[in-house]
Amino acid sequence: MQVLATLAPVLVFVGAFVLYLSTLAPGMLRGDSGEFQWAMASLNVAHATGYPLFTLLGYLWQLLPLSNNLAWQLNLLAPLFSALAVATLFVLIRAVTARADAALIGALLFACAPVIWFNSSILEVYALHTFLLALWLYLLYRWSRHPAHDAPLYLSFFVLGLGLAHHRLMLLTLPALFYFLFATDRKFFFNLPRLLLCALLVVPGLLLYLYVPLRLLPEGFSFEFAFYDVILGREYATSLLRELHPLPVLVEIPVRNFHIGLLLALVGALALFRRAKHFNTALWLVYLADVAFALVYSVPDIEVFLTSSFVVIAIWAGGGAAFLIDWTGTRVRAQYARHAQIALAIVLSLLALVGVARFAEIRTAVAAEAAPEARARAIAADNLPGGAMLELDWETATALRFLQASENLRPDLEARLIALDRREEFWRALYNVNAGRAVLIERGVKWTRAPAGFALEPRANDLAQIVRVPIEMTAASARVTDSIELAGYASTPQAFTVFWRVKKPLNKDVSTFVHYLNANGEKIGQDDRGACCEAVYSFRTSEWEAGQLYADVFKPAPEDAVTFLVGMYETVNAEIEPYGETIPITR
Repeated sequence: MQVLATLAPVLVFVGAFVLYLSTLAPGMLRGDSGEFQWAMASLNVAHATGYPLFTLLGYLWQLLPLSNNLAWQLNLLAPLFSALAVATLFVLIRAVTARADAALIGALLFACAPVIWFNSSILEVYALHTFLLALWLYLLYRWSRHPAHDAPLYLSFFVLGLGLAHHRLMLLTLPALFYFLFATDRKFFFNLPRLLLCALLVVPGLLLYLYVPLRLLPEGFSFEFAFYDVILGREYATSLLRELHPLPVLVEIPVRNFHIGLLLALVGALALFRRAKHFNTALWLVYLADVAFALVYSVPDIEVFLTSSFVVIAIWAGGGAAFLIDWTGTRVRAQYARHAQIALAIVLSLLALVGVARFAEIRTAVAAEAAPEARARAIAADNLPGGAMLELDWETATALRFLQASENLRPDLEARLIALDRREEFWRALYNVNAGRAVLIERGVKWTRAPAGFALEPRANDLAQIVRVPIEMTAASARVTDSIELAGYASTPQAFTVFWRVKKPLNKDVSTFVHYLNANGEKIGQDDRGACCEAVYSFRTSEWEAGQLYADVFKPAPEDAVTFLVGMYETVNAEIEPYGETIPITR
């Protein structure tokens, strides 16, 4: 029995790992996962908050000679860390409840939760987060059983530092930590040498964030960008307190992931106060902090930000199973008690395995995460000019960068994430075109309100090349405002183009329009360009620069159109008001 008890966590780990391996993504991934693959393969920096621990672990992992498919090898990190999380939860629940069967039930519920399972099948950060959180809780519990022995306590602070270097959700555990330290050993905060040592043990993990500026500064990024935009992730602040969605956070997501396990968790959330009062209070604080954050954080994938609460629910579910199994043993005759408990444990274990029925659903969801690898390879194989600059969508750019890092495919190509919503990136593209460098962008980008003399020429792989073209227009000089004048127009079967000359910056966003009139002066069509964001952001009129000529492209004029009315307008208090003069043009 002792051997089985020792091997049980290993068996749980193997079982969870095999489960996740059966649905593991086979190659390159899109979105955040693809970016992590690229960052790990090239020792680069992913999106905010940088995830230095995850990136460095992945870089070391990809150095191992495990597979010729580097993307698949990196994906293996997800089932590895998730299986470690499941095994750690098993050990923790068994230690708290003194029941291996209850621990297995809690671990199974966690392992088969769809959010956990899915994020264990792609390269994502939440597998490592749940492992570090479960390990941290286990170490704190171990210390609370023997507060005189500080080794588990010191190790827990080291793990806390690693957790903070990985995912900011660990910050939400600090209230639970302070409470648990005070409740377990009230002298903790007055023992300065021990307090200082615990604080110092957090530092190694936090120092990993130095990787972000050390990696970005040589590439020309500012320290402000590395610190505020990447490490602190200040852009995420806009998602806080925007709107509340209590039903998904409090009901729909937990029910979808734990089904009957929620009833066990409810029992355990109360029953564990009898077994481990202070530890259970700390669990409540972790759970409430995570749920409160999810309530005020508005993002489409909010379920992944509830993974900390999932760890707690699994522990509670194990505690609830232990209570019911023990209670059953006291409610039947002594000679049948053991059999009744075994029967109940088997039933609860089978119920915990209900999530396995989602196998096909998880496989389908994982398949949808495949990166546009074929397109990235086609771009690399295309006969593009050497050193071409490519403004690509995030997923294609990341896939191409990964191929460059892992297979050295067309390293001369500069794959950039399309960012023509930034003035400096827009002008960078045009300066490169003027310098004779090939610049290609996604074909779907609307090239309108752009400086005259540039156009998009379709290329293969849904790309278009920015090229210089002669400015051909019929002159039609007319004043719109003191800042803008009509310089001319061009009418072709493909488009009707209005050329605006900027005399002074507008410093405001206005809409532009053209009305098509027939010989009787009747309007037979019109087209508008919105004040914001219909075209590439940088071509908004508020960013037009003095001395520039801009080509505003509208739909082609009807054949019987003889007069065109062109002009601008703005929206004030939901009312449309003309901006400047409306200019009539007659063919």
